[in-house]
Amino acid sequence: MRGIFDFLRPKARRRTSRQETGEAGERAAERFLKKNGFRIVARNVTYPQGEVDLVALEKRTGALCFVEVRSRAVKDGQATPVSPEESVTPAKRRRVIRAAKRFVAERRAADRVIRFDVIAVRFAGEDRKSPDVRHYPGAFDAGGRTL
Repeated sequence: MRGIFDFLRPKARRRTSRQETGEAGERAAERFLKKNGFRIVARNVTYPQGEVDLVALEKRTGALCFVEVRSRAVKDGQATPVSPEESVTPAKRRRVIRAAKRFVAERRAADRVIRFDVIAVRFAGEDRKSPDVRHYPGAFDAGGRTL
């Protein structure tokens, strides 16, 4: 039976397929980084100026890495019109850089080596268990130029 104030309760939002793919991609990227000697410092860092998917510390070099994760679900035998790597536009790079600058300022981490990485995650069809993960360390610099 419904209560008189049920209309005040927020409705559960269904996740779109795109959101589920993005979240699965971020989880896959995080597992990949941990497996390869990184420590996750923060997830989904959001400011009005921009957003960073993952902030990780590379244990080997001590670099503070701001990681943009891009994911695509690919149906068997089909190619995506734009690869995950290619979807990191100049505008997206600027937003990541602005968020990274604020993160560094707030954490007083200006003495650290800063790096901007991209992780591309491809899922085959609906299978989100064994994605193809590609890591591009130093994919772009603080000026937004691709390296």
